Amino acid sequence: MDISFIEKNNNFAFNLFKSMQGSIMEYTYRGSFTTKITDTILSLTESNLQNENVEKKIRKRVFFIIVEGLQNITRHQSSNQFEEEVGFPGLFAVEYKPDGYYITTGNLIKKENKKNIKAQIDKINSLSKQELKEYSLEILDEGAYSDKGGAGLGLIEIARKSGCKLVYKFSEINEIYSFFYMHTKILDTGIESKDNGNESINRIIQRHKLLEKQNILLNFIGAFTQETLVSLLAITEYQLQGTVILKMKVFNIMVEVLQNIVNHADEYIFNKVKGKHAIFFIRETSDKLIFTSGNYILNSKIDDFKDRLEYTNSLTEKEQEVAYNETLLNINKKSSDENPGLGLLDIKLKSKTPFIYDFYKIDEEFSFFKLKIYTNKMKDGLGNYIIQEQDDTPEISLDSRKGIISFKGKSIPENAVSFFKPVVDWLNLYKKHPAEKTTVIFQFDYYNTATDRQLVKVLLILEEISKNNKVEVKWHYNTGDISMLNDGRKFKELIELDIEIIELMEDEEEIDNQA
Repeated sequence: MDISFIEKNNNFAFNLFKSMQGSIMEYTYRGSFTTKITDTILSLTESNLQNENVEKKIRKRVFFIIVEGLQNITRHQSSNQFEEEVGFPGLFAVEYKPDGYYITTGNLIKKENKKNIKAQIDKINSLSKQELKEYSLEILDEGAYSDKGGAGLGLIEIARKSGCKLVYKFSEINEIYSFFYMHTKILDTGIESKDNGNESINRIIQRHKLLEKQNILLNFIGAFTQETLVSLLAITEYQLQGTVILKMKVFNIMVEVLQNIVNHADEYIFNKVKGKHAIFFIRETSDKLIFTSGNYILNSKIDDFKDRLEYTNSLTEKEQEVAYNETLLNINKKSSDENPGLGLLDIKLKSKTPFIYDFYKIDEEFSFFKLKIYTNKMKDGLGNYIIQEQDDTPEISLDSRKGIISFKGKSIPENAVSFFKPVVDWLNLYKKHPAEKTTVIFQFDYYNTATDRQLVKVLLILEEISKNNKVEVKWHYNTGDISMLNDGRKFKELIELDIEIIELMEDEEEIDNQA
């Protein structure tokens, strides 16, 4: 069998997979951390702890340290209002190796806090197990708390639970900020580790730089199960909430890609553990989301699978629809594959882009199959974009064709920068080819100060558009809501825009029709 086509330069996914260096499982997430995302990260980790049959005592310690680490990121993240300009979102990474778990967190800190953090950790590392316990009780007894939580109490408890020294590094970002990495290991009972922590934290830092350069949002390497699939989907759903794409389209593509691994990857003994070992990561560019997966496949299956991929790539959109329907109605009941080819056809129909793939020969029995699928963020130019109203976020509708933009409801998001970023991105694209007339409707019940700053960004972009095209802004306030009235007046004075302040006395439907 000639598989010379496998030797291509585009082998990033395979090299990333090989770079695990003895890890059984690795999960990395970079981005904004919200309560929903941290809860789902915990769920993903918990399911993998159970799947690997880790003893209960170790599971509890790992879980505690992850909770503390994620809370630390969230606390510092909320204070970094400069985060989007700096461009360094938080980092969480967990590795499972034969000798135990390695957990790394990372977040921006102001350089002025660097000395204090270093002193706290150095003191903790200098104490014995008994001294750590006494120090913890001392802080609790004195009530020495700061606005960011206990004065090192979380760090003390991480050191106590892990039984190892805390390893940390600072990476310089600019004159104001550094990126703070904290690394903890939890060793399996009776196993001695040759890694003092410096080697593994340096590897994670290099990995982080690579993820930043490639703008990889999340990366999972390990044995895939149905529980893994569900958790990865949930994290992606929360992280991509607000990305300038149709969320369900992305979700459907991801389901099929991950389901392909769970159902069709071949089991392989990797680092002495047998399972459906694979890699999956999402990369974002200015105009695309790129999904890459990689898994082991028997060499005996390659020819048939390659034919399926080539056949699917060769079909027009209409031919894909016909082939999908025919396959759906004519499933071969004798086949072990309940949906032969359906998954590939479904992915192709939804992404509307070709499959990019490689096979890397591992040995005489197995190869590593890499599949890359991308979806354009915009369809037929800049598409319409709608965010549904939630308990803490408003309904946002962006219609590029009609030139109608509206904000409606309550805006108290957990992370205003993350929530409004896709809106700002959309407007920056829209301003290149705006409608002849743009109508903007603000109809807030309430919003917090973090939202206030994001609205200034929105209005400044609209101000740019108004220099060459007509832009009219309608700022609604409920009768008696002096605060919202004053905000409208404030923006009218600050921003050079045609802002009409309207007292809201009509039904919501009538207000919507004013557009």
